[in-house]
Order: sequence, then C-alpha cells, then structure tokens
Amino acid sequence: MKPPRRAFAALERRPWPLAVFAGSGFTLLVAGAIALLGSAELLDALVALGDATLYGALAVLFVASTCAARIAFRRRRRLEEDLDDVVLGAPGKPTGRRSVPPEPAPADKPAKAYLR
Repeated sequence: MKPPRRAFAALERRPWPLAVFAGSGFTLLVAGAIALLGSAELLDALVALGDATLYGALAVLFVASTCAARIAFRRRRRLEEDLDDVVLGAPGKPTGRRSVPPEPAPADKPAKAYLR
C-alpha cells in the first residue's frame, strides 16, 4: 500500500484528528474573512464587544465546526460489510441481534430428509 493511502486509511479509522484540523481551518477561515471583508462599522462593533466575548465566540465556532466535521467524517458501513457479518457470522463482531438457541428436535417426529 502506498504511503498516502496508508495515511488516509489511518485517518479514516481515527476521524477526530481530522475533524480537529477541519474545525480549526473553518474557524480561521471565518475569522480571516470577517477581518478582510467586514465593514469598518462591523469591526468597530466587534472590538467594542471585548476580548473575552470574541474568544468565547471563536471557541464556540471551533467546537461547533469540529463536531460538524466529525459527523461529516463518520464512516458508514458498506452493504458488503453488513452482508459479510450476516453470511459469515463474524463471531467477533456483534450484529445487534440476540442469538436465539435452536430448539432441540423432538425425538418422536421423523427426520425430514426430503427437505435437504
């Protein structure tokens, strides 16, 4: 496997670091866009809010964008994986259903060999 594919596969298994990078990138993008494209009145109003309020707003934006990125990067199981679990009955993975023990065949009934 090539190194970039291996790194991407590792990020796919652990999506939180990728979500943190995406959240910080989005936060910096929004802050930079407001600083560059905002009007003078908007920037004066933001300065009047104070440092603590601006830091709090940036923290909330960072947390919200990180959570949104984590949800977006959620790995969905493919249909083939679900079928493998059902058909192969992977013993290590729970399928979400309780296993029902088979009922013992009563001894007084004849075996239905014609159904095989």
